This record gives sequence, structure tokens and C-alpha cells, in this order.
Amino acid sequence: MPANDPLISLQNVSRIFRSGEEQVRVLDGVTLSVRQGEMIAIVGPSGSGKSTLMNLLGGLDIPDSGEICIAGIDTTRASHEHLAALRSSHIGFIFQRYHLMPYLTAAENVAVPAQYTAMRENVQRQRAAYLLAHLGLEDRMTHKPSQLSGGQQQRVSIARALMNGASVILADEPTGALDAQSGQEMMAILHGLHQSGHTIILVTHDRDVASQAERIIEISDGKITADLPNRHVQPASGPVVLLPAANTGRSSWRESFHDAVKMAWRALNGHRIRALLSMLGIIIGVASVITSMAVGEGAKQKIIRDISALGTSTLSIHPGLGWDNPRPDFGNALSDEDVRLLSELPYVANISPVFNRIMEAQVEGRQMFINITGVNARYFAVRDLSLEAGRKFNEHDVETREPVLLVDAATANTLFHNDKNPTGKSLYFNNVPFRLVGITASKGLKIAGGGLNAWMAYTALQERLTGSMPVAAIEVQVAKGMSLKEAQRHIEYVLDKAHGRRDFFIETDSMMLETIQKTSDSLTLLIAAIAGISLIVGGVGVMNIMLVSVAERTHEIGIRLAVGARAADIMRQFLIESMVVCLFGCAIGVVVTFVAGTFFSLLTTQFEMVFTPLPILYSCGFSALIGLGFGYFPARFAARMKPTEALARE
Repeated sequence: MPANDPLISLQNVSRIFRSGEEQVRVLDGVTLSVRQGEMIAIVGPSGSGKSTLMNLLGGLDIPDSGEICIAGIDTTRASHEHLAALRSSHIGFIFQRYHLMPYLTAAENVAVPAQYTAMRENVQRQRAAYLLAHLGLEDRMTHKPSQLSGGQQQRVSIARALMNGASVILADEPTGALDAQSGQEMMAILHGLHQSGHTIILVTHDRDVASQAERIIEISDGKITADLPNRHVQPASGPVVLLPAANTGRSSWRESFHDAVKMAWRALNGHRIRALLSMLGIIIGVASVITSMAVGEGAKQKIIRDISALGTSTLSIHPGLGWDNPRPDFGNALSDEDVRLLSELPYVANISPVFNRIMEAQVEGRQMFINITGVNARYFAVRDLSLEAGRKFNEHDVETREPVLLVDAATANTLFHNDKNPTGKSLYFNNVPFRLVGITASKGLKIAGGGLNAWMAYTALQERLTGSMPVAAIEVQVAKGMSLKEAQRHIEYVLDKAHGRRDFFIETDSMMLETIQKTSDSLTLLIAAIAGISLIVGGVGVMNIMLVSVAERTHEIGIRLAVGARAADIMRQFLIESMVVCLFGCAIGVVVTFVAGTFFSLLTTQFEMVFTPLPILYSCGFSALIGLGFGYFPARFAARMKPTEALARE
């Protein structure tokens, strides 16, 4: 901009406001120029258009017609980005009601304009302290606005206006809210700034204040009625010599993000109750997701341990073509001859046929149903079942069809709960007595489908109780050194050849484990998805609270826009606030879940909660996405506010 050109120039500027169908011409054809270093007072009664003119001079508003040029920038054609840069680097505002953010200290309020520039954080703190010290507030830097007097708050407002080294100071009724003494001190500071080279534009209705300017512009009904020099003005103070501001260009994206995170944290810390309410839904949602997946993982691991305890080198042969295709016509596919044929294979360590029947038993005058499994003496080696008491039946018992049986520990406790060692007691099936000879140790899973379980020689079962029965399964223990898959392949070949067709299927422990893992994973994901709905609900809560926050902080948004924030800065801040709420809520939810899991483990040992990193990572990632997604609309709403309208709302 050439040296002789005015710093601010208005040509035939008009501004019209609409109220319903009515149009109010607040400014009408205003032409005005301001040169560098002038001290100007704009006076006029209320409603004359003073504040509207100040907003236009400060780049907070644009006219409906005419041209405005500020520091070489045509504001009528400039983008919002350029207007924000203009306010950030050239213009400082001193508002009548101070417009300080109540949750920030004096030093933090002063530093707000620099947060939207490339000024380093340590330099921001140093310059804020420097400005406050020069304005007599060295001992009030850590005080919040509510702890300062009106005059002190106005000085903080002046320091904020000077933070970025603004050459133009726009003061709206600078003494309007001050007592006489504070008003005189305020004018002395403004005179000092003027003498140090700043351009001062006062907007006031007080003639005494206006008389201290070197040029007085009178406005009435939106038109300038007088523009006269004041030759009788006497400077009331010496120059205020200030260090020039550091680089006030725009910061990089990374620095902007860091500043936005810091501002978001300060804003949330200043409204703790609202922030906690925002987090509550996320805390509940995260805790629900992690808990459900931890319970699912714990149940899955317990089942896997129980199955593994049954032996990992066994396979079961069943009639039919699979559990999903049982084929009733293949019900007699397996036979004693298959047992004999397979027992001759070198890699079969132990083998037993399995016959199943549920029968009513009479025990000490009581009747109850028991799952009876007919097996041979080698079955217990196949399933690696050990004893708590008594003995297993042997080959002699099988050959002679002895009426003896074994039960598991849980069944023994149910049948003979008053007897610590019930071996030798009798159970009656169809009035046929069977003597209890042994009790197997529990290995976590009940055999033969749960309930009450008993084992007897399959020969005794058929001879004394049921008659001829089809073989329900053949249990095979594979010798060491032979893989289950290889043994399965050989057995399938032998039985296919013997039967002349495929009328059986083989199930191994590894297959069972894979099936259980898949089923458990599916159920866990289903439960987690259902629990995840609470996260979505929490996100809706965050959006509602953020909308309330935007509405409550409209005035703050106006302040930030006035000191140089761009729409993108406002949007970034509220988006980050939303994400910080969600991520902090996620962190609290994780802690709550771990505490609840620890407390739960002290109450019961029947099953456990197993925490894994993946659900926690998923919860945190999903929480961030919720913050981003549900925070977008409130952030966009805040970013589209006009500075003048936002500042007008207290």
C-alpha cells in the first residue's frame, strides 16, 4: 500500500438490515477515509449506525453496496479467509463489555488471538505476560475475569487487541462501563498507543471522550453529518512503547491441530459438568462393548480348556453324514465289527464303542433320569478319565456283563448327597440293581450331553436293560506320533472300503474346537454389536450436548472470529472438542470396565472376564469416529456463524 494512500477507505457504503418484510437502512452512502496514525472519534446517538460502521471498519461485516478497502484489501470482494487474516494481523478490538472468556485466565484471554497464528506457544506466553505487565496487571495474570474489576478487564481487552501487533485499534465505547477514574486511565492508555504510532478509532456517544481525539466524525441516521479536525486536543499520556509482535502469519496444519486440542481441552475443563454429561453415554457404551467381549472371550477360553482336558488325540466316528445331515437310514451304519477292524490298526492306541440311552433310575427311594453310556473298559483311557474313588470296570466286567457302573463326581453328589463315599451303593434300572464301583473326577465338561451321567459295560447295558442297540459312536485314541488328520484319512479309507459307501462322519477335538471358536466369536460379535448400539446412542447424546454448547458459547465464537479465527478454525475446535469428549469418555469407560472386571473376579470363580487389546482398540477407534461424525453438524453450525450476530448475543 503506497504511503500516501489511506489505511482505511469507504466509498458510498450502505448497509441494510431486514426485519421481516421491512428493510432498515442503517448506513446510507457513507464515504470516509482513515490514515495511518490518526486518532478518530465517531460520535452519534444510539441507533445512528456507529456500531455498524465499526463492524465494517473492522472487517466483521460487509456492506450491501459501496466499497471498503482496509490495508490494501477490498473487503467487499475478499473471502472469509482473507477477512479473518485481516482481523488477525491488522485490527484489534476493544469492546465496551470486554468480551473476555470466563473460563480463561487474564493471560490466556490475551493469548487467544495468537492461537490462530504461527506464534510459538512459549512466545505467546511471554508476550501476553509482557503486555499485561505494561498495562499494570502483572499480579493479575492468573486471575479469571470474575476476579478482576471492570477497569482491569478492559485492560486485559486492550492487551488482547495488541497481542498480534495490530496497527488499528477499534474501541467501542471504551469508557462506557467504567467509573470516572478507570475511564481516565483507559483514555490515557489509548493516547499512549496513539502516540506510539497506532491508529485509534473510538466509537462513542460521550462528547467528553470524543473531544480527546484529533478528528471527530459525527453520524446520524446512517449518514456522516460532520467530519472535523479537533485542534484543541491535548495528549493525556506519553507513548506506550511495545515490542513488535512475532510472526503472526497463519500456522501450519500440525500447529493448528495442537492449538485446537489445547483450546478444546481448556473449553471442556471450563465446563466440566456439561463435558461429563456428554461423556456419560460413551462411557456406558464402551463399558458395554468391552465387558460383553471380555465375558465372551472368557467363556470361550474356558470351553476350550475343558475340551482340551478331554484329550487332543481322540476322534469320534458317528453314523450319518454330519450333524446337519444325520440320515436316519444310516442309523445302523456302525457295528461291533467296525470296532474290531479298527482296533487292529497300528496307530489306534485305544478304542471303544459307545451306546447311549436315557433311563429312569431308582436311588434310595427317589426316581431320576440318568444319561447312561455303554462302553468297554478302554473307554476311560480314550477319554483320559481319572478316578476320585473306587475303580473302573475291566475287561472281565465287560465279558461277564457285570451289573456295575461309574458316575461322575457331580452325579454322585446329586444321587448320594449325604454320603462322602457312596461306592458299593446300588442303583436300580427297570428294577435291575447295578452296583456303583467308581466315581470319575470332574474335568470341566460333563460327558454325554450334560445332566446326570453314568457309564456301564455296553454288554451289561444290552443284556440286562435294553437289548440289541445300534452303535451310537466309536471313540478312538490315536497313538503318539500319528497326526489326527492322517489318522482320520486312514480310518475313512478303511471304513469306506468295509462299508462300500460313505455312511459315517468323523469328528475330532480340533474340529470341535474350531467350531466352538467360530460360534463363540460370532456370538461375541453379535453381543458386541448389540452393545455397540449404546455407543451410537452415546454419540447422539454428544451431538445434542455439543449443539447446546454451541448455543451457549455463541458469544465466545464471536470473540474468536473477531480476533482472527477462521471458520475452519472454529469448526476444527468444535470437532476436536467432540472427539476429545468421546476419547476421554472411552478412556474412562475402559478404566471402569477393568475395575468392574477386577471386582467381579473377587465375587466368583465360576467364569472369568478375559480382556484383550482388540476390543479396546475398536472401542477407541469407534469412539473417535462417533466424535467426528456426530460432532460435524454442531461444528459446522458454529463455523457458519457471522461475527456480528455472534457478538451481539451475551
